[in-house]
Amino acid sequence: MSKYYMLLLLTSALWGGNFVASKLLVAHASPLTLTFIRWTIAVLFLFPIVLKKERSVRLQTRGIIPLIAMGMSGVVLFNVFMFQALRYTSADHVGLISTLNPMAIALVAYVVYRDKLTLRQWVAMVVSLIGVLIVMTHGQLHRLADVNIGDLWMIGAVIIWGVYSACAKAVMTSYSPLAATFWSGVFGVIGLLPFLSSFSVHDVNVSFSLALLYTSVGATVLAMFLWNVGVKRVGATTAGMFLNFNPLFTALFAYILLGETLTPPQWIGSFVTIAGVILFTKK
Repeated sequence: MSKYYMLLLLTSALWGGNFVASKLLVAHASPLTLTFIRWTIAVLFLFPIVLKKERSVRLQTRGIIPLIAMGMSGVVLFNVFMFQALRYTSADHVGLISTLNPMAIALVAYVVYRDKLTLRQWVAMVVSLIGVLIVMTHGQLHRLADVNIGDLWMIGAVIIWGVYSACAKAVMTSYSPLAATFWSGVFGVIGLLPFLSSFSVHDVNVSFSLALLYTSVGATVLAMFLWNVGVKRVGATTAGMFLNFNPLFTALFAYILLGETLTPPQWIGSFVTIAGVILFTKK
């Protein structure tokens, strides 16, 4: 069992490093360009994997509307919002705010599917939100009006992820997670084609190429594969707890590669946020 825990820890590291690699990318291209390139590469890598695992990549008419919605939300809007956030704020902040994803998923499910939320979960959401606000304001909550615009973009990305997950719930009755990821990527790439003439990349170098490969293959294809293996072996609940390591890996990689640091109040806010997430996801 311990080897699967290590796989999940590696998955967390891959996802945590995604924001650091993406921070390096935003200096070379627009969010639309980066989203298109990232997911085009990811789709090309996913195609043979889906073909081998599923024995077919045939698109079914059933569930196609929510599948397209997955592509427009989780592939296009989430990535564009995330890259836009990284143009203005730190990878640390983006990584931490992303921990609100489970809560955004639950809130959208509450609105769309009428899924119930317990009192503990409502309290946990408030706790995590307070933690995020402490980080965003450097511990000075009275300065909420001066919050970095990049942090707000990432909060928008988190909300979009909740919409994506609600669409995914409808899709999973007709598609496997692997096939759903592939086809949502295809539709996302197609949705970006009208903007192709405005795409541009400048100052391409080795670090840009490696970061792009990392986000496209490492943090998308490989991480998804390892995550599915982990969930299958240890269960979704146990696997989900490893997501709490994501912001810690982001902070570590951001410190090593970008020189980013958090102030003492921000560290406190980070742990308050993570505590809220643990409380929220605890069964």
